[in-house]
Amino acid sequence: MSAAPVSPASALSLTPDFFDRAAQDDLLQLRNDLMTVYREFSAQDPRLFPLRYARTVPRRARAGSPRPRAGRPARVRPPSGIARPQVPVLLLPDGPSRASVLPYDVLRRSLAGRGLDVLMMEHRGVGLSRLDATGADLPAQVMTLREVIGDLLAVLDHARVERVAVVGSGYGAYLAQMLAILHPQRVHSLVLDSPLTSAGDEAIAQQALRDRYWDGTEPATATTARTLRRLDQEGTIDALRAGPVVLAVHEHGGPQAVRELVDLLAVGRGSLTWTSVRQVLNQAWLQSTPYVVEQDLTARIAHTELGGGHHADGGPLDPLLHEAEQARAVPPFRGEQLDLHELAPAITAPTLVLTGTQDLVSPPHIARDLAERIPSARLLEVPGARHSILDNRSRILQVAARWSACGTAHLLPERAAELAALPVSATDLALSRGLQIALAAERLSPWRLRLASARAEREWSLRAKAQADPRPHRGRRGGIDRADPV
Repeated sequence: MSAAPVSPASALSLTPDFFDRAAQDDLLQLRNDLMTVYREFSAQDPRLFPLRYARTVPRRARAGSPRPRAGRPARVRPPSGIARPQVPVLLLPDGPSRASVLPYDVLRRSLAGRGLDVLMMEHRGVGLSRLDATGADLPAQVMTLREVIGDLLAVLDHARVERVAVVGSGYGAYLAQMLAILHPQRVHSLVLDSPLTSAGDEAIAQQALRDRYWDGTEPATATTARTLRRLDQEGTIDALRAGPVVLAVHEHGGPQAVRELVDLLAVGRGSLTWTSVRQVLNQAWLQSTPYVVEQDLTARIAHTELGGGHHADGGPLDPLLHEAEQARAVPPFRGEQLDLHELAPAITAPTLVLTGTQDLVSPPHIARDLAERIPSARLLEVPGARHSILDNRSRILQVAARWSACGTAHLLPERAAELAALPVSATDLALSRGLQIALAAERLSPWRLRLASARAEREWSLRAKAQADPRPHRGRRGGIDRADPV
């Protein structure tokens, strides 16, 4: 018997049920790499909820080494004599609203192909770890950093892993530092990518964006900054709302894309790209996409405990504008639970700190300062890379993870040129190309295309006329060679 047709209204009403507890249980039955450990809500609330994590075991290596294809960089291999990882890898992506299990399937399989045993915990309050045993959302009061550290320990105990090489990006790097300070016996080594180190980091990022694109203190962007200030004075843009747009264009296209967009705005074009980026940043789905990014429950960690948006000042090119608006929905920032700047010298695990030279979300200054505070740390700066090596240059992150598990990550800064030559991630490449296409479309606006077509038609007509006229034209240049004043 055929199913009854579903009306659009009823289809919309069914959408939330796709992400309920029953749907999650069905997904768990289909996947053999997803594990569940039951955790208390908090130290004060003994109720349990299912905390999910993924474990991808290493695959058997193929016999022989494949030859690199022409035009592709060879794999950066560890030194001879150290071929096998010594410990599993605990991979902690950015957050706290970022999901871990489903978005990083391909990455985990790639790491397993490199011989790594990989653990990835779903941040509490996100994706497969946001519901309690009854199917209701976790209460807001149990969303704390100390409980998250307890979640990490529970995952390691459930997986029967004594020590791990912890690889963290952004907020994940913050958790990695906390774990190494509070439970050093569980940490074999650290890779800290685009690290978050304190609530004051966002003030450094805020000033770095303004230095580059508003004050123009860097020679490479001084002209762009001067043009942005003029566009603000003319009313073409609103500098008080432009910070997130400039930051997004920089992160996905670099300084060249920002300069090109600003130059287009200066000649009356580029408004479509500018408006489109601003509208995308304002879309609600960026803050709430089930199993990918879910900010509602984790907002207390992001803003109340980590101070996200606390330094927003409403000045020109303030990149913290959206964070400050989201922070209004939760209690105000109450100070950090741990001073990682003061406690960083207590980290004894071998540490590799990664940063991109073009990162304006967590500028290189933060990574350099962290590498100086941790006694055993080495710094690797990737030329041209932007925020989150994990997401934008995952090949580099995979090499760092494997070398860290092998105990050789301290040698990677000597191979910086080889690492920088590795290709960018597919997602970042798609976003960058999309931005390039949008800018090219603005550059070749319809009236300009019509002008180019008219010029081509005129030249063709003159050429045809010259060929049809048998009389010689000595001492006279043909019209086709005449300079076009346009």
